Amino acid sequence: MPGEPNPRRRRLGAEVRHRRVELGWSLEVSAKQLGYGSASTAHKIESGHQKITLQQLPHFLGVLGVAEPAAQEFWRELVVSAGSDDWTERFPGDADDPFGSYYTDIELARSAFLWSPTAPHGLLQHPLAEREIIEAGRGWSTPADIDRFVTMRAELRERVLSRQPPPTITSVLTEGQLRQEIGGRTGARQQATHLAELAKTVPGIKILVLPFAAGAHAGIDGPFMLMEFPTGRTSVTIEGRRSALHIHEADVVAEYKSVSEHMMDDALSPEDSLTFLEQLAEEYA
Repeated sequence: MPGEPNPRRRRLGAEVRHRRVELGWSLEVSAKQLGYGSASTAHKIESGHQKITLQQLPHFLGVLGVAEPAAQEFWRELVVSAGSDDWTERFPGDADDPFGSYYTDIELARSAFLWSPTAPHGLLQHPLAEREIIEAGRGWSTPADIDRFVTMRAELRERVLSRQPPPTITSVLTEGQLRQEIGGRTGARQQATHLAELAKTVPGIKILVLPFAAGAHAGIDGPFMLMEFPTGRTSVTIEGRRSALHIHEADVVAEYKSVSEHMMDDALSPEDSLTFLEQLAEEYA
């Protein structure tokens, strides 16, 4: 049944599209193989405007050759949860797209590479730094607006960081942004301590520090996120202030994967990065 797409239906539609492209099918061929009379129906499914029911799912999996158990379970999860409240419905005005789709992708991803040259990603921010960053961004005009946004981000962190099995999260941070006194020296110390604690206590989190001595590095052109999903597919997200660009093309994704690998090679090891964070916290005490 046609309708307005939500983030989970769009994600499932993207998976259908990726699989069709892998098979070398046009929309017309895909529609015929799936038993639809026109390519427009196949397009509606891929764009998230037409849902796939639980009863239809085995047919889609069989026709499209989705055989991996993890991929099948992911598709099933997307179908089952497609009608549940999403971020936009639960936090209207605060989680409107691109936030709604972006948060859903983070929630669903089994691994993520996080890179921003300005501040730690929201999943990794200490509450003091988080509020300072949100207030400085001038995106929310009243304390109540900020409180709602902070509450939404706290829920996202809880969902992602407590998930079982835990996602693998790798974040590269520069020495410069770690020394930025967001919230004063106290804020910088608390953020360094918080990152060290996450690296030590949360399974799957890897914090890597790019010291000043690293000089120019592969990520110097700007921020991006790589998210890999249970199907094994990886997408790139580039955030803007009120927009987000999602890239799925394999050649472009491969380029960003290469950038992430170079950045990890340039950064300190996880052990040396942890030592750096602990020493930085002592320095700012």
